[in-house]
Amino acid sequence: MYRSSIASDADRNQILAFLEQRGLVQNAWLIQQVYGPSEQDTVLVCRRHNKVMGIACFWPRDPRQVQPQPYTYLVHMDAVNRDAVEGLIEPLPAGERISFDLFNPMIQEYFDGLLEATREDGDLYFTVSRDRFRPVMGEDVIEVTAADAGLFEGCERQPSWEDMAEESRRFAIVRKGRVATRTGVCPITPHNATKRRVVVISGLYTETPHRCMGLGRRLVSHITEMILCEGNLPMYWTEPDNAASQRLARSLGYWQYAQRVNYLWRKA
Repeated sequence: MYRSSIASDADRNQILAFLEQRGLVQNAWLIQQVYGPSEQDTVLVCRRHNKVMGIACFWPRDPRQVQPQPYTYLVHMDAVNRDAVEGLIEPLPAGERISFDLFNPMIQEYFDGLLEATREDGDLYFTVSRDRFRPVMGEDVIEVTAADAGLFEGCERQPSWEDMAEESRRFAIVRKGRVATRTGVCPITPHNATKRRVVVISGLYTETPHRCMGLGRRLVSHITEMILCEGNLPMYWTEPDNAASQRLARSLGYWQYAQRVNYLWRKA
């Protein structure tokens, strides 16, 4: 019998052990939500014979958003089978339009079979292990901060330093005193949740005159090596139609572990 209930603080370690066993990278967003939920977040745990079979975290949309959203709640979840998925759905509010961000192919297949569930395919997610990583050598990579704003003068895209997350960092390759390519790095799992953190590489951009020279590949290689040497797990994501970015990742040994799929569904 599968039963779901609202998780308590006493369940925290058991939940994190379940998510870590299922995959740190695969469940990075869930770990982020579960370990540091806000007052509005609700964590559900599904059990069978006292064994954790699934986790879901849902929270109401932010009423401060300028653009109206077609949903009332957002949900992340992972589960071992379809029965656990149904157990997690059962306590969700009825009559509300809910947005599900899902990475597990089994759960995606389940939602594909739901009546009136609309699907929108999202980004592709990649990771790499130390034994499969294929580094490349090349130009020097430097870390840039707001004090280096002069290096971005005349660049096609200007970074926003004010909106950076607390632990975000930026790295770049500079040519002739100007940034040629850059990307951001930020851990997305709390430092005190698991021993190994998931660190995301995002926002890779190469200025037009410097493209097709391997600079982006060199930059991602340098950062990947830094993340792996620190004992953490790299995450790289890109749009489904960005074939060049996907080739870059695979050339370094990355493999695709998931595609984010969003479902909008109203529970009867």
